[in-house]
Amino acid sequence: MADNTISSQIYKSRDQIRNQIISLLKQYLELENVDLTKSSFLSFIVEILSSMSSNLMFYQISSYREFFLTKAQLPESIYNLAAFLGYNPKDATAAEVNILYTMPLGFSDPVAVFNIPDGYKVTGDGGIKFSTYYDTTITVTGNSQVSVLVREGNRTYNLPIIYANNSFSFILPFRQYSVSEQEFQISEDLQQYQFVSIDVAFDGQISEQEVTVRPPNSSSYEQYTEVASLFLMDDTTKGYVSRRTDSGLNLQFGNGLIGYQPEAGSTVKVNLLLTDGIDGNVISGSIKRGDRIYNTTNAGITEIVEYSITNASPAYGGADEESLEEVRKNAITNLTALERIVTANDFVNANVIIDNSPIGQNSLPVLKRSDLKINEITLFSTILFGADLVPTRDLHETYYSTFIPRQTIITEDGIDYYTMFDIELDVLNSSANYTYIMYEIDQIPTLVTNYGSTYDIYTDLLSVSRSGLTATYQLNYQTTEIDYTSTTCKMEISETGSVYNMVNDGTSFVLVFADNRVIPKGNLTYFFTIQHPTEGLIAQYSNQFIFRLGLDDFAVSNVVTDGTAHIVYDIPTVRKDYYDSVDQRVFEVQVLQNLLTTMTFKDYRMLTDFVNFKFANTTGSMNNMQLNDVDLLPAVDILSIPPVANVGDRYIILNGEGEWEGHDNQIADLVLDGTSAIWFYTSPKTDQVIYITDKGYKYLYSESGWVIPEYNIPIQISLDVFKSSTYSGSNSNLTQAIRESLVESFSDRFGLNVDLYRSEIIDVVQEVEGVKYCRLISPESSIFFNFDIDDFTQTELLEYAPEYIYFTEDDISIRIF
Repeated sequence: MADNTISSQIYKSRDQIRNQIISLLKQYLELENVDLTKSSFLSFIVEILSSMSSNLMFYQISSYREFFLTKAQLPESIYNLAAFLGYNPKDATAAEVNILYTMPLGFSDPVAVFNIPDGYKVTGDGGIKFSTYYDTTITVTGNSQVSVLVREGNRTYNLPIIYANNSFSFILPFRQYSVSEQEFQISEDLQQYQFVSIDVAFDGQISEQEVTVRPPNSSSYEQYTEVASLFLMDDTTKGYVSRRTDSGLNLQFGNGLIGYQPEAGSTVKVNLLLTDGIDGNVISGSIKRGDRIYNTTNAGITEIVEYSITNASPAYGGADEESLEEVRKNAITNLTALERIVTANDFVNANVIIDNSPIGQNSLPVLKRSDLKINEITLFSTILFGADLVPTRDLHETYYSTFIPRQTIITEDGIDYYTMFDIELDVLNSSANYTYIMYEIDQIPTLVTNYGSTYDIYTDLLSVSRSGLTATYQLNYQTTEIDYTSTTCKMEISETGSVYNMVNDGTSFVLVFADNRVIPKGNLTYFFTIQHPTEGLIAQYSNQFIFRLGLDDFAVSNVVTDGTAHIVYDIPTVRKDYYDSVDQRVFEVQVLQNLLTTMTFKDYRMLTDFVNFKFANTTGSMNNMQLNDVDLLPAVDILSIPPVANVGDRYIILNGEGEWEGHDNQIADLVLDGTSAIWFYTSPKTDQVIYITDKGYKYLYSESGWVIPEYNIPIQISLDVFKSSTYSGSNSNLTQAIRESLVESFSDRFGLNVDLYRSEIIDVVQEVEGVKYCRLISPESSIFFNFDIDDFTQTELLEYAPEYIYFTEDDISIRIF
């Protein structure tokens, strides 16, 4: 199909534009044989139009737009200039949560049918509201059998039921949003070729938007599609461009030449899904109230259905929309990267370039020397579960086996970590290969077709689990039929065409693979077809997920072996106590499966480099400052009393006595003065680093003296704050204000191997209203990294992993005086 968009017909050269305008004028005015340069008026018009058009093209070039984007201050300017760069800010993401409903049996009718409608709400602590996005029908038969049928668009499925204590329970998914519906009228005086623009004001953050238009004298609305630019539409495209403004949204429609022009007098309906973003990630057990549910009895009496609810696990996935600074930064990143990962800066911003990835901000690429026959770039990054940072660690461990299964425990500094993937050692090539094997997952099957059957049987849950090499697929079903045990089910893997017969155990169809390695690797689509000996085909359901996936495209590790023991480096692990505390089925889907389906570096790289994705250290001990360059010659030890020493020996003095009294924290050198040996003292400077040979550590000099620069991740901040005499607020309010100021000031800078100076922390605290001055207790020194990876030994390089420097409000301890 021909490209009729205006953008395909615009030239960037002023002369080309001029010639195009002359050609169009001649055709439109039927002046093909007239020299327009002889007409002063027409010539003037041509010159003006060509100059304006070429200027507009200049304003679109990247250097001009990037310059103004970095200088823009007003929100409107940043949004507009980001749009000029072709970047649309990311919307907020609504949190999701699973709510457990428990309802007592004891309905008066033999069959009770009631409804939980689309848009039904539950409320958590703090007034955070969650809504359904589907229609639910509950049928209770004889107070013994219950079905919960969900209709979500064209998708229909049944939920699993739990019976206990003369009641039944089921789980409904909710999203944290509210609906804002607004209508606008297009002027009756709309002129031909006139653009239509509508300003939509709202409070909150947008997670989704829908725009429909009802022409005059029509009863139905037409769906309009969002496009990135007006110039990407031809005159038949029913679309709109959405741009953020300081007060909401600006919607732009076409004019009949560029995009379809809505008819004069049309009604525009804008539906916005507004969310609280990250605030929607409420803790478990915080949702206990919901809207009323009504049941109408056979006698026509409307009664309230009793129920209780709770969220057994916390809400997840809520994320705020991009801040103005993030819009500014990401717009430039998007422009320079052009959806490719080539430069070091591209790797740092992989979370922006790779769509829908759970990678966290500020990744760090490291070019590691390797025995692998590839140019290996190791990309260390954080991963997110919802909006929360997952506590990960890059570890090395010695093994005597060539196969290490997933969830093998590695202990580091007294903390247990799980390996997240199966590891197979290739001793010959000194490498370790990773395979993702799903641990456990629950999915509700999607009904594909019921073949017109009236046989009453339906599936409500697919559970897939692994134990060792065994994989079990269990498809639960519900039925009221007497001969249900005669039904059969076949499972087909769409990608291979392989068909397997499942066993009917009376409550579910079961298929067991004794060796899960026969299951193909990759994201697979499964079809489950249920049939009856006499009724024939009954229904078909489908599910899609990854059971096995080789990670050779983006994950491999170096191995050093002596033939018996094998040291495996860069093993991605997750802290055990964290993983044991989360909903592992949700973690499996939201983190691991999402990570593997989006981690397609081959789609983004332009060079042949192998990108080796690894987890950065976001928990445990922060040790990398021990790799920093030293500023001073090494010292033997830290002592209080002068030892018997040799000329040239150096010591750090702590609580000096005798000859060293009054020289605390100074460096004492034993030097020759003529024929006698004397102590020569040197005062260190802040942030100087020295190696102490007898202790085997590097020490750093700070305001609090010599310290070993090793801290915990996240960084723990401890402050003594002296409030001003004029401050009238409470200590708790001042404490909270300080915590919020620190997190707000530093959160954009959190990242791998970033610097955090004590003076910066103190400056932020002392700017808080009510603070007279403060004393920073910890961290005892500034945090900075000045080492050069090129200077590492091979062992240091293999063991190296960057550390994520950050803190939360909970990590800040404050005493008010």
